[in-house]
Amino acid sequence: MNKSNDNNDKKGSLIMYWLLMLTLIFLAVNIVLVVSVVRISNDFSSLKNTTTIQNEEYETEIENLQQKVALLAEHVSIENENKEIEEAKKNPVGIPVSGQATIISDPEDAKEANITVSGDDTSFEDSLMNPYTLEISVSDGAKIIATGNGVVSEVSEDDIYGYLVRIDHQNGYETIYRYAEEPKIAKGDEVLKGQMIFEVTKFKGILAYHILYENTYINPFDMIEISG
Repeated sequence: MNKSNDNNDKKGSLIMYWLLMLTLIFLAVNIVLVVSVVRISNDFSSLKNTTTIQNEEYETEIENLQQKVALLAEHVSIENENKEIEEAKKNPVGIPVSGQATIISDPEDAKEANITVSGDDTSFEDSLMNPYTLEISVSDGAKIIATGNGVVSEVSEDDIYGYLVRIDHQNGYETIYRYAEEPKIAKGDEVLKGQMIFEVTKFKGILAYHILYENTYINPFDMIEISG
């Protein structure tokens, strides 16, 4: 009887032992799973944070690039506007006199002509009634000025008016100024619109003004009308 009880006790102890071991194993497995889940969650959060930071950096870089592109486009636009303004300043528009002046011959009243010059044909031994000669009476204190930016291509004596100044505006236009007093500029000089060519020191004088486009005389009043 005692042996039977001892065997039962041993069996019970063995069962309790294995139950305890299984419980411990179960707990260990759960702990490992929990730790793994926590690690995975942390890794995912870290990856998410890294991705978020990278996205923010990319967005910042894109914004910076967009700003640079906008600035570059603005710079190009300003350069183009400046070029257009500089090109416009070359057009010989307006009256070539600053100060008191009176137009005394009007090309509009003359017969339309189409006179072409070429080579060395620059003597200007034409008559005072050249249909495209604009004559302006100027008084003491007035200034004869360039009507557009350009380069002085000729300074010479003129048999009719005294002196001749030719300006190449480097856009197909040339202007010619013929007056009695000595020019204030020389061949090769770069001139700006409004710059003085002759200074009127006599009581009264006459300026003869011509415009050519592609070596062909045109009516100066056509350009004066363009200037408004």
